[in-house]
Amino acid sequence: MTQIITRQNYPQPQKSSERLFRGLFLRWGALNLTEKVVCANIVLLPVWWLVGITNYMLSSISLGIIIYEWRHYGELRLKRPSWAVIALFAFFAYGYLDNVLLYLNAYWTVDIPSDMRVNPNTLIKSILSFAVPFLIWYIQSNKAKVRLEVVAWACSVSVIQMFIGWLIFKFAFVGWIDNPPRTLYAILTGKKSFDPADVGGWGNYLAFYDEDRVRFFFNHYQATASYLGFVGLIAVELKNRVWSFLLLLGCSFLIFLIASRSVWLALPAALMIRFFITLVRLRLTAFVFALLALFSFAAFSLTPLTQQLFATYNETASSVASARVGSTEIRGLVYKETWERIPDRIFFGHKVEGPPAVEGNATFYVQDSGIRIGSHSFYLGDLLYQKGVLGMGIFLAFWAALLAWFYETRRERPMLWPPVLALFTFQLAVTSLQFSMIASILMCMLIHQRGQVNHNPFARSALWKN
Repeated sequence: MTQIITRQNYPQPQKSSERLFRGLFLRWGALNLTEKVVCANIVLLPVWWLVGITNYMLSSISLGIIIYEWRHYGELRLKRPSWAVIALFAFFAYGYLDNVLLYLNAYWTVDIPSDMRVNPNTLIKSILSFAVPFLIWYIQSNKAKVRLEVVAWACSVSVIQMFIGWLIFKFAFVGWIDNPPRTLYAILTGKKSFDPADVGGWGNYLAFYDEDRVRFFFNHYQATASYLGFVGLIAVELKNRVWSFLLLLGCSFLIFLIASRSVWLALPAALMIRFFITLVRLRLTAFVFALLALFSFAAFSLTPLTQQLFATYNETASSVASARVGSTEIRGLVYKETWERIPDRIFFGHKVEGPPAVEGNATFYVQDSGIRIGSHSFYLGDLLYQKGVLGMGIFLAFWAALLAWFYETRRERPMLWPPVLALFTFQLAVTSLQFSMIASILMCMLIHQRGQVNHNPFARSALWKN
């Protein structure tokens, strides 16, 4: 009887094995299997980069899951797929069918540029893309969970690695910029020495930075910007203000080094969305709308204030555009010509990128003016121009189903997912879908509310009692 009363009505002493941190370090034994996989892959990003298989991380994880499930259970524990999984499988199947028909030259209405290669390697990469819907299916079927603090700790280590890497390559290995060495994968597959013109093949080289812009351990600046934006939004969710401030400060500094204008504009918007959600949770919605109404009235009624706001907007737009002279001009031309050519094949799309949009009339791209129509925007280029209304519709069906799933499970997770999805939604207007975006969305699906254990690595009890 005493045991029953004690077990039901009184909090039990916390076991040492339940403590998440020992000082500033995670206790590996306190993590579940999913947390170990997520944490290890984030911390080992430099290793993935050195090997040259960063973009194949999700495929490798999927293969590991299949082997693990088969060895321990003799089957894949998958429930009935959700609409999000079905739609995403359909989207990737549509893209794979396009690649097969392009490889077989069966699209007689499509003019494939002479410098565009559609080879068996493209088909293999298309098959590997099915790892994304598989991982979403597995997460939803098994309700896999990780704690926010585990992801935040791993991302903090990653930010420190990036900062140290920047110091090393910026001041110790200056010649690394002009001739970066090959990755292990590139060496084993016999890739040639670094060619700056082969933009699509930069992932085969340890190109840490170029043009005074740092890409760190990713194959593209936008991928790095998306990842750091995600880490910055995680920092906002942390309860420990010292940890939160330091992590957000580190992300801000690294984002400045990337010089990606998309994240400069998208991240503040995402932070404002997170701030608005906080006010709604505090039941201050009426106050927020009243404040917005008052600001709108003053901004459009008081002439001096209106002029000042327009002047500030123009100065901000000019400073962002001048970050890379000519880039804004050429992007505008790409989007204009892409939009004009979408109606030519509006339903099924053009399948491939079009010809160069301009011929060297932009200052920044004097040597690389062949920026193609149907590029530099996931919405306009990858979806509407290349895959048509059909591909756009399938993707929007997936996106709507995913948002519905997040909303249905909102009580189980912190309010990290709305600003993260908003961040990527804004960025996709000016970039393609990046690996880091997909990985970050998967982590948002995994992150759940923390339990009643010591999650604070900066707390006095965590630092001094162990």
